[in-house]
Amino acid sequence: MIQKQKESFLKKEHIIKRVDFLKRHPEDRVIHARGYRFIFKLSNLPYCRLGIVVTRKDGDAVYRNRVKRVLREVFRKNKNRIEPPMDLIVIRRRPAVFPTYEDALKQFNVALEKIAGISSRKKQSLNT
Repeated sequence: MIQKQKESFLKKEHIIKRVDFLKRHPEDRVIHARGYRFIFKLSNLPYCRLGIVVTRKDGDAVYRNRVKRVLREVFRKNKNRIEPPMDLIVIRRRPAVFPTYEDALKQFNVALEKIAGISSRKKQSLNT
């Protein structure tokens, strides 16, 4: 019997503390995608966490809440694809378009492909 992965977004998966957003490490990977900046941080936790940054300069409250809602949904459905478990901070950059689930998912997939490519190249350089 195939067991389905849970797709919930638990409270422990939220990055809330300011210090978690600010602390940087040389191992952190920053991926730029259209409209977003994804920061993948190594973590000692056995699960992934998500932090979202959307400033007032980006738009009104309706726009900012929509961005956060869409990004949480993308993370919730795809968090099992992030290997090893990392903290993910997503910073929204100011595009003129209203955020859609499809666009956010596309940019998330681009970021995952890039981070997977970085990880595989790093492993190859360690083996040689």
